[in-house]
Formats: sequence, structure tokens, C-alpha cells
Amino acid sequence: MLFFLSCNSSTKQIDDLFEKKSAPIENGNNIKMIYSDSADVILLLESPVFISKTKDNNKIIEYPKGIKISFLDTKDKPKSWLIADKAENLVKDKKFIVRENVKLYNTNNDKLETSELIWDEKKEILSTEKFVKITQPSKGDTLYGYGFISNKEFTEFEIKKKLFGKIVEDIFKDIK
Repeated sequence: MLFFLSCNSSTKQIDDLFEKKSAPIENGNNIKMIYSDSADVILLLESPVFISKTKDNNKIIEYPKGIKISFLDTKDKPKSWLIADKAENLVKDKKFIVRENVKLYNTNNDKLETSELIWDEKKEILSTEKFVKITQPSKGDTLYGYGFISNKEFTEFEIKKKLFGKIVEDIFKDIK
């Protein structure tokens, strides 16, 4: 090794030898995970595949074939459900980022559709800056806009920039 170091003037080759790769450290199929906080179960996560990696000393868990998250009440009953085609859990940041065909439902049959949604575990909020469509059958209403923030139960929410009119349906076709 000493001979290699003394004969090579390029430090990049040396750095490449010691570079930390983001190799998988664990993976699984058909998983169900229960998340709790202070002995209270707060959510149930289901996925056909998960891959856990470490990159720059940060653990990242990927769900490349879809995810379903059920947010539970104090009696372990679902209050809202989140599904998506792909997801990533940034463990250190305590954030889930779900992407592609994202749908969020609540017990009132309200439905959010978007291309990306972020679940911030610390703040217990769901948010996005992307285009959203919210259907509320009990009110006979459909809302559209850019930017969204909600509690995890999807009972209190805000659309940051609401859109109105026929053009909205054309925009919605592009988010899937």
C-alpha cells in the first residue's frame, strides 16, 4: 500500500479506494412494519419489497415496488391511508417521501391524488409542493392546486395555491 501511495501522483485514485458505497445492508419481501411512539402504535407500513442502505452514514430505506401506510388512532384503528408506487424513508431526517400515483384517503372517503408527498414524522404533517387533486364526495366537491399541507389524519388541510376552471383536468393528466 505504501508503494502504491508513493508512486501515484493522483489522489483521486487513492480516494476512490476508501470511498463509502451505498451498498444494501438488509432487504426483505412482503413486509409489515409497526411503528410506535412511547408504546403507542402510530402506523402500520406494508410493502412487497424493502431495501435498506447506508449512504454517507445516513440510513435510507427504499420501497421500490410500492407502499401502503395506515395511520392509526389510539385504538389502533386506521384514520387515514397512504399508498404510492415508490417510497423512501430518510431515517435520520425522520421523513418518508412517497412518489408516483400517490393517493391519501381518510375515513370520510376524501381522496388526495398527487405525484409526490412527504410525511414529516417529527412535525406529524403531510406536505407537497406538487400539483394536487382532492375529491370530497361527502361535500360533492373537487379541489385542485399546487402545494398541500395536512395533519396525518387528512382531516385538516390547506391547498397553498388553488386552481379553478377547465384547464385543471388537463394538468391533472400529467401528474401520473
